[in-house]
Amino acid sequence: MKNSSEADILAVVESAKRAASNLMRTGRVWEYSLLSRIMKSPDPIGRQPRSRNFLLCPICKKTHWSLPVHLRRSCMRTSSEADILAVVESAKRVVSNLLRTGRVWEYSLLSRIMQSPDTIGRMIEELESRGNAVVGIPTEAPTAAVPAVPDVPVEAPAESSSESSGELYQCPDTTKQGTSLRERMASLGYYKKHSLDHDLLVSFAKFLQFDMSNENFKQEVENVARFLYFMDPQQASLLFVRQHEKSREYFLKLSEAGLSKQTVQNYIKSVKRFLKFHTGSTDLCFTDRVLHEDCKNYISFLDNIQTATSKQVSKETTRKRFDTFQEGVLSSTQVTAVLAAAKKDFLAVIGKLHAGECSPGHQLTLTELQLVLYYLEAIVILEHAQRPGVVEHMTVTEWISRRRDDTRPGFVVVAVKEHKTAATQVATFVLTQEQEMWFDLYFSEVRPVMLGKKRKRVEDDDETDERFFISSTGKAIYNASNDLERLHKKYQVPKVTSQMARRAYKTATKELSDVQKTKVAGYLTHSTATAEKHYRMKERGSAVDAFLILRNLRGDSDSDQSDTPRGSSAYLTDQAAYDKLLRSYPVTLDGVPPNRSQRKSLAGEYERYCYDRWRSEQLERRVQHVLEHFARRLPSESRVKAWIMKQGWSANLPDAASIVQQWKPSGGIDVAMDSVVLQKFCRTQRWKGLAVADIEGKGRGVLVTRPFALGEVVCDYHGKVVSRQEGLATHTATAEKESGQPRSRNFLLCPICKKTHWSLPVHLRRSCMRTSSEADILAVVESAKRAVSNLLRTGRVWEYSLLSRIMQSPDTIGRMIEELESRGNAVVGIPTEAPTAAVPAVPDVPVEAITHDIECSIAFIQRFLQNKQAK
Repeated sequence: MKNSSEADILAVVESAKRAASNLMRTGRVWEYSLLSRIMKSPDPIGRQPRSRNFLLCPICKKTHWSLPVHLRRSCMRTSSEADILAVVESAKRVVSNLLRTGRVWEYSLLSRIMQSPDTIGRMIEELESRGNAVVGIPTEAPTAAVPAVPDVPVEAPAESSSESSGELYQCPDTTKQGTSLRERMASLGYYKKHSLDHDLLVSFAKFLQFDMSNENFKQEVENVARFLYFMDPQQASLLFVRQHEKSREYFLKLSEAGLSKQTVQNYIKSVKRFLKFHTGSTDLCFTDRVLHEDCKNYISFLDNIQTATSKQVSKETTRKRFDTFQEGVLSSTQVTAVLAAAKKDFLAVIGKLHAGECSPGHQLTLTELQLVLYYLEAIVILEHAQRPGVVEHMTVTEWISRRRDDTRPGFVVVAVKEHKTAATQVATFVLTQEQEMWFDLYFSEVRPVMLGKKRKRVEDDDETDERFFISSTGKAIYNASNDLERLHKKYQVPKVTSQMARRAYKTATKELSDVQKTKVAGYLTHSTATAEKHYRMKERGSAVDAFLILRNLRGDSDSDQSDTPRGSSAYLTDQAAYDKLLRSYPVTLDGVPPNRSQRKSLAGEYERYCYDRWRSEQLERRVQHVLEHFARRLPSESRVKAWIMKQGWSANLPDAASIVQQWKPSGGIDVAMDSVVLQKFCRTQRWKGLAVADIEGKGRGVLVTRPFALGEVVCDYHGKVVSRQEGLATHTATAEKESGQPRSRNFLLCPICKKTHWSLPVHLRRSCMRTSSEADILAVVESAKRAVSNLLRTGRVWEYSLLSRIMQSPDTIGRMIEELESRGNAVVGIPTEAPTAAVPAVPDVPVEAITHDIECSIAFIQRFLQNKQAK
């Protein structure tokens, strides 16, 4: 640097000193795992930071931010890791080729494609050769999708498309098993949606939540977000009201995908309510009168679709009723079959709690805790024929406020105010004294343990604490029907839903008197109940009468529902033997199981059953004990194994690998720093999984060297604590170059010369924008990066129906150029005259000259073949 200034030389010296300091402080210690990962990488010698792009899955034809994760979880979950990595590398090569050469289209190429006999097929071939994907291709020939022949029935193409829509985009090994409706909708792209943080959707959500008091507002907002994405994938706006044909096509596609007519009707209602909100509750009528009028016309258009769809909904309802009639109605015994199957295990758990053998639920395993929860949910839904919403919305206050019947003190009545039915009704169900004891044990012993598993956030979830039924994650249960299905699956009993149970009880009451029917209808909180029935349901005696009617219909005897709790008196022989064994040899973390002679003397013929169950419960407790010790930081397998060996356990040891695999953060955030391990990390500041590095242009930063789970402690914080609003404001005000995020390096398209460049800023400064300011150059570069991001995220997947509409338009080439450029591509070589001028006219050549040329060609080919045969 002999020709450089003293300031430049000093800057280089200071940089070298910082590098030496970093080397001496952190750069001389190498992790073996890091070296192992480097040597296993495709380029172990010169391992360069890789770009992170949306990659296209070749199986489901969708782009994914993390293609390896998607393949392991979905499309290639049964394949080997080598096959998955091969697919990922191939997808990366395709993206590289697409960004380097696949975004520039020659006008002459488009002209030749449009003049070919099979226009759509040729266009699909060219798109796929450039790394794009075309979805929605019908099973017949591509030309069959274009209704060129007038006498073909209209239903034929739609029916074919509907049958094939579930099989086009799934893994080869799953086509035989069929696809669910959700998978089919996802594969067709109908679950894609705009961000719910968009201004149009945020204001609509607040309107539904606060003005309309709609608890299910999120589902309705998501329906609108999906609709807006279909109408315009680039940006959510109200301009869709000017696209009636495309709107009709969307609702038709939902039906073809397999959604019921009622669900399609719900989508229409959501869009209609969305427009009514913006036309009646916003300033749209003042800011844009023309758009406001278009919205009102579009609402009339939706009214017409609703009228046509309502007839189909009625037919669909009739078909369902006919199918129900053909299947027949379940008997009351079949409805409660799962309760009978699970009662033995349930009473065993209740016996532990009732006998006071364990401190508030802590000695119960997770499986036993879930059994108590699922069984009580099943009692409410199946035995008392209540809707799942009663279970999901029942609160602690409503349980504490239960009332005992005055004339029959052996029964208590529980009233639930909110249960997703008519607001004028209150759901009530009656519990016997024994069932009340079960619910009370759950409330006092099991529920606190469930709440203890909740990971608290900055804002406490008061709603969860108020709910009566809590899931094993410590949150309010989300779907009681799913819990009921798990219970049926566990005991291998045919599934019975809430609707099936209510239908069975309703059918069983046909032979009863009108007064009894009225009481049962009120007990089931039917929406058709009259005001008189509502009034009767306010009386506890009427609710008890209805409960006794249902109990008689089930055939339960009065002796089964005595006023005294039985506790564990209903145990069978094997359970009694195990209880007898536990009284002498309780299950503990460090305990040793009794030998065979001891088990024989206590359990008799059930000694082997008791031995296996004793060891299983001890192992489950030990696993839970290990997980609680490593509550906030993911431990290594060797560390778990070493800690297990320190406990002095000689047999029945937990597997360290399985513990690391199933590890999740646990415990509240307020007690996180009580961990001895975290306190050690705070003292030494040697946090595992983190590295401090100097990032060029950004300063010093902390990088992670392994994935972190949700809720896991990353490190302690020594900076200034700011509120969420301050953090969001700072993040918004910070430029992207200062945000500390690693940037991808891609080929970017110059909008001036229509060529791709590895370093677009350098190209613009040297060539296309050499006279422009640096700000203008950076603006063009940022625009090119956004175009690449949109192309890789949404621009590579083409709908067959879109190509079909383009090929049928009057200006085919112009429409195709417009679509390509909207997706971030460029078309070069467009002639200044009409498009037909690009096709050279055939010159007038004499016939004799053409004949002579043909004869010369034939003679040349003959000589070539003779020479080849001679050789």
